[in-house]
Amino acid sequence: IICISEQTKKDLKRFYNIHEKKITVIYLGSEKKKFKVKKHKEKFILHVGSRDKYKNFQSLVEAFSQSKYLKNNFKLVCFGGGDFKKEEFKLFEKLGVGNRIRNIKGNDFELEKFYKKANLFVSLSEHEGFGLTLLEAIKFGCPVVCSDIPVFREVYNNSCIYVKPKSINDIKKKIENILKSKVKQKKIILNSKKIVNKFSWEKCALDTSKVYQKILAYEK
Repeated sequence: IICISEQTKKDLKRFYNIHEKKITVIYLGSEKKKFKVKKHKEKFILHVGSRDKYKNFQSLVEAFSQSKYLKNNFKLVCFGGGDFKKEEFKLFEKLGVGNRIRNIKGNDFELEKFYKKANLFVSLSEHEGFGLTLLEAIKFGCPVVCSDIPVFREVYNNSCIYVKPKSINDIKKKIENILKSKVKQKKIILNSKKIVNKFSWEKCALDTSKVYQKILAYEK
């Protein structure tokens, strides 16, 4: 059985009691592209993908709504994840940010443009197997704020700003701090370069091939 992180491996063993020898951890990857940071023409915070349940999107909206600095200077862009639901529209209006949040649809090429233009990428998931969108953001030189959960610490080390996913105040303060400091942004982006070089689809494919070869050799 192949798991995409040590955390996923722990979850598998906990729920299914699988023996250690049957499990191999192989991390996901990212396409090799030139690491280049482009100047931001638009000011916005980016969220990618599903917004339901464990993704904890509401905490981001609440933190955004409680910051005059964020509301006055940035928009919140949600790429993918489907159209906003009635409940979400009600939440936006209740918090007074209905005109500051946009929903964008598009393909991977368009998503790449948003990663490059975004001032910040935020993921406040309460649980993940790897967190591929973080790696995608990092690859394009976009600073990342994410939940302080074991799998993100395991995979992304010191290349992100970590927050308590249920603490609106902590989320608000740390998002403000990183967006107000060019020095902190440069430091995070510098740390991110090491992460980009660590994960690749080539390595993922090679390690997966080795597992298959091992199984075939065992069967013979």
